Amino acid sequence: MTRRLVPLVLLALTACGSTDNSPQAQCERQANNDPKVVDINISSNGIYTPQVRSRLSVAKREATLQCLRLKGLAPPGGVEPVHPQY
Repeated sequence: MTRRLVPLVLLALTACGSTDNSPQAQCERQANNDPKVVDINISSNGIYTPQVRSRLSVAKREATLQCLRLKGLAPPGGVEPVHPQY
């Protein structure tokens, strides 16, 4: 029984260690450290109302697009998203 578990454990550890290193994924991870995103997270005090989630989503999307543009890459899709009014 132990011999059957070893390959499964190794496979699970390998899957956990692999990360998407594409420019899109890099920019999405970097967006979490954007000042606007950090400010929204701090000011929410851990209470994520629908309005806060919407603002956070917009801020992350804008930070991701800015990062992609700085890398010289076009954003995915062809239409600029509509920004909600607050």
